[in-house]
Amino acid sequence: MGNDESRPVDVPVVLRISAAVWLFLGILGTLWSLMGLLIVLAFGGTIPVATYLPALALSLGSEAVFVAAGVLSVLLGRGVRPARLVLTLFALILPAVIFFRGGPPVGEVPWAQVLLSPVGAVCAGALAATVLMWLPPAHRYLARRRAGLPEPPASSGAGSGRLPWPLAGAVWLLVVSGVIAALQAVLGMTLLAGTLGSGANPAPALLLWLTLAAAAAADLVCARAVRRAKPFSRYIVTVIPLAGLGLMVLATLAGVSSMSPGSTPPGGLPGAVLLTVLSQGLPLLGGAAAAVLVWLPASRLHFRNSSLPSDPSITDRSPLPPAWG
Repeated sequence: MGNDESRPVDVPVVLRISAAVWLFLGILGTLWSLMGLLIVLAFGGTIPVATYLPALALSLGSEAVFVAAGVLSVLLGRGVRPARLVLTLFALILPAVIFFRGGPPVGEVPWAQVLLSPVGAVCAGALAATVLMWLPPAHRYLARRRAGLPEPPASSGAGSGRLPWPLAGAVWLLVVSGVIAALQAVLGMTLLAGTLGSGANPAPALLLWLTLAAAAAADLVCARAVRRAKPFSRYIVTVIPLAGLGLMVLATLAGVSSMSPGSTPPGGLPGAVLLTVLSQGLPLLGGAAAAVLVWLPASRLHFRNSSLPSDPSITDRSPLPPAWG
């Protein structure tokens, strides 16, 4: 009894997913800003001071914003309420930080291309993370933490179970990848519907967005199945990113082949494939990372123990965690 009372209370799943998304965006933005800062420093002696100093200040400022986002994501995962408020402000200023780094005026921004680019994926991820951390379970948890009230006890039998860290990481990756893929698919289908009368071949883009939609649905379903240690989930998690990346490459090849001879993409065919995989294919790369995690030794042991028959004499079987959502 004493051990149950002293056990730390689990942070709600929606809050943990939000913290994971913010941590990923913080790391990604930190690396992106660092590359920009290195470029500014490299050309510091060849450009006028009036241009160099604002560029340096902007690079340092964006670096500080993304580093702070990573730190606040860790605090959010520990239930620190002010971190949620600051991250909400970050979600509002993130587009400004991106576009003010030398981008065109708002009226001249090619929004269709931006929404389907890595920049659009980052902004969509920040929006999804913000929504998750304001959902009722997260709000109730943070309110009780602020008031110093104890959390209600977990249901018997399920509260003591914990996933091994590879499976917990796989669940987070699948949920985040599924949400981002769903947002990309919805935006892509909406923009595609507006270009149907332009005479361009819609088949490559349609294949691309349908692939992302299918991957989103599969990732979200498999996240729940992996959390419940369903044996079939590991095979589906492994196949989906491979099949999705294959279809994405085919869509890119079809799109490039349908271009006129004088409008080849920068970098040629390999460059177009790489750009597609690193932008629209980010959710599939996240699913591939989850596929690696579900086959690690700790994950295999958990699946094997969970598949044993329910027998009180089996004492080394890991109890299943509560279902999320």
